[in-house]
Amino acid sequence: MARRVPIPVVLLLGAAAIGVPWWQGTKDMDFMTPPSDLRLELVRYQASAKLPKQASLFSAESKAKQAKAFQSPIKAPPVIHPGDIHAPAEIDAYREHAGEGAAALIELAVHLEEQSANPRALLAWERVLDSCQADESQQAAALAGIKRLRPLVAAWNIDPAAGIPLILEVSLSKGTPAEGLDELLAGCAGILTKKSSGLLTLTSRIEKLETKAATPPLLSLQILDDGPSATSTGLIELPLATDPERTRRELLAAAYKLVASQLAAATDFTPPAPLDAGDDPAAALGFSITRLCWKEFGKSLRAADRP
Repeated sequence: MARRVPIPVVLLLGAAAIGVPWWQGTKDMDFMTPPSDLRLELVRYQASAKLPKQASLFSAESKAKQAKAFQSPIKAPPVIHPGDIHAPAEIDAYREHAGEGAAALIELAVHLEEQSANPRALLAWERVLDSCQADESQQAAALAGIKRLRPLVAAWNIDPAAGIPLILEVSLSKGTPAEGLDELLAGCAGILTKKSSGLLTLTSRIEKLETKAATPPLLSLQILDDGPSATSTGLIELPLATDPERTRRELLAAAYKLVASQLAAATDFTPPAPLDAGDDPAAALGFSITRLCWKEFGKSLRAADRP
């Protein structure tokens, strides 16, 4: 005579059959914490990226529906594993995941910010700029993240002796009036050192040439190694303005162009975008050029036998 399975055992097995898969699928999800502004921004970005572009006739209605859309508080882990968020990371962290796309790195950066892992979040945002073919909206999101976090994260190197030594050099004819240029150029070298997060240590130098002074006065700028067989970015020519602040701005904008062109020519990193007319070159040097790119820029000017 067959024995019947006790009803309590049947109920227990049934509950386990339902509960175990549910627990496996939801154990890493947070149902209680409301989504942060960063998470909502990411969800909206992901949703808009999947929607086909609509004619302008329907754009107002579409935006209204998106505004009313319910945002789920359930947070799935990012596609890219963040690693130990409390451990120090290398300056090229997450570059190996560039092939997974800018969207995956943005998701990772948002997740790390929500975990208050700002140093690693900054690295993830930087990889969107320097290692991915990001579109305009993704670049804008990365720039916003970098502007948000760079002031909160300590400089990568605080020892000037450990920075890669480079020279910010101006050449001009001996007859060109250049009062105060020494101080201006030294200030620009200090700004570049700071914007590189201490990875480079730039000093300034002015070369007076035995050539006829141009009208209007011109100067040439380059960044080069400090060694005997110096490698240079090449020269960029710019006018010498009478207003010191304008001269400073022109020097910083020219330095930005030199760094960008050197990165494009000598490395496989995505070079920083060109400056727009209203951009502040000093700010762009700190936000649009990542710390890893500053390091690779410095290395590209060093001779192979030099550290």
